[in-house]
Amino acid sequence: MRTLPVWLALLLIAGGVLRPAPAAAATLEVTASQDTSIFFGTPAALSLADGSGDNLWLAVTAEGLGRRLLLRFDVSAIPPGATVRAVTLTLYQSRSRDNHDVAVHRLLASWGEGASNAGGAGTGAPAMAGDATWAHRFHPATAWATPGGDFDPAPSAVVPVGPPDVFYSWAATLPPGGTPMPKLVSDVQAWVDTPASNHGWILIGKETDSQNAKRFQSRNNSLAQNRPRLTVVYDLPPASGDGEVPLPAWSLALLALILLRAGMARTDHG
Repeated sequence: MRTLPVWLALLLIAGGVLRPAPAAAATLEVTASQDTSIFFGTPAALSLADGSGDNLWLAVTAEGLGRRLLLRFDVSAIPPGATVRAVTLTLYQSRSRDNHDVAVHRLLASWGEGASNAGGAGTGAPAMAGDATWAHRFHPATAWATPGGDFDPAPSAVVPVGPPDVFYSWAATLPPGGTPMPKLVSDVQAWVDTPASNHGWILIGKETDSQNAKRFQSRNNSLAQNRPRLTVVYDLPPASGDGEVPLPAWSLALLALILLRAGMARTDHG
């Protein structure tokens, strides 16, 4: 029996063992690194904030005071080159006056979280230095380009939010093949790819009526399990730039030698 040439053995071995590395999945779960509420409805409300309060506020009170909430999450633990597969934003609602849709929009500018604390009333407190307000990204000097927040007008996700004392989640998963990419996933993917673009989200409820107010727990809340949470499932980047797992040259030579000797042994006993 004829033996295989060493070069052919090497080629066959390389073809059999150098395959793309399977993507390893990982999960990141983090609480908000920033959150706050901004207020509108009266001239005085435009300078109200709640940067360090226990709660986050949405929609409109019986007195006509409107609110929006802002959130940001630190996703820097996800390595560059990772592929985001699934995203879930979870908030705990502790008070509600009605049922309506709440939309998540990607923020396009940075904003601050100051020392203001309105307690549990939801009426806001005078803004402190660095607070985000309806008028300012950073009170008192840096204004939003558009009062009420600079954000993508197309929502990243919309979820009906009803009774209180319930966790609500806005979630999306990358489909097989990767397209179309849900906006919630593309938001986080953009933050991984370009960390400087991570300004978080703004959540907007129904603002056309009064008495539809909602209260959520903030990152400052004493109950850690009720704080805003982001869960990201992602694929780790390949171990090497070309997506393959190279074997050392000596290991290929050793495998070829074993194959060669096995062929010679068969010839000797043939």
